[in-house]
Amino acid sequence: MVTYGMLQAFLQGAFELIFPDNCLLCRRFLNSLHQRQLCAGCLELLVLNPTPFNRQSASDPLAFDHAWSACLFNEPAQKLLHAFKYNSKTSLCKTFVPLMITFIDRHSLPLQKFDLIAPIPLHPARLRERGYNQSALLSLALSRHYNILHSENLLIRQKMTPTQTGLGAKQRWTNMEGAFRIPNPTDIEGKNIILIDDLFTTGATVHSAAQVLKTAGAAKVGVLTFSVTEGTH
Repeated sequence: MVTYGMLQAFLQGAFELIFPDNCLLCRRFLNSLHQRQLCAGCLELLVLNPTPFNRQSASDPLAFDHAWSACLFNEPAQKLLHAFKYNSKTSLCKTFVPLMITFIDRHSLPLQKFDLIAPIPLHPARLRERGYNQSALLSLALSRHYNILHSENLLIRQKMTPTQTGLGAKQRWTNMEGAFRIPNPTDIEGKNIILIDDLFTTGATVHSAAQVLKTAGAAKVGVLTFSVTEGTH
């Protein structure tokens, strides 16, 4: 007699045979019932940023007040972020967010001082093309963990900019000029806001976003990203 448990085990086995649960980096079989994306060895290749990477300076022209990045942008992080952004590997959020939480708690970052948490938005056309905003997945998970109000529509990306990947530093800054607008300025007046993105390179994107927030009346703007490129941490 075939029981429900036997049928469930058969279907699970068939599913794993068709869609094997392999490490996204080394392709080693995980046998984790799809709860993990990386084996223990590859997970250790994601290196937490040893410093809080706090970009706060009275002489700094950047519009944001603080910037923190959880992990260094080494080769494994680069491969995983590419899969996360462009190959629909949204489940990597379950790997990235715990690392960000570990970094936040280790350095006692003052997230509770922020009133709103918001992702760097995609242009509507790019969002339709991709189907999701990877930064919004990170910000939503962090907002739930730290009980901070999440606002996905705080900023609107009004300019269809070319991807920053492959652009030089000067081109990145020019590319982001006038990229964002705020639909409801009264929502942010006097508020402390933390912006979430996947990668900090030159700071051009988050600077542009922070600039319009500050102009509209935000009190403080912080930035938190999953990763940071070499030379900026």
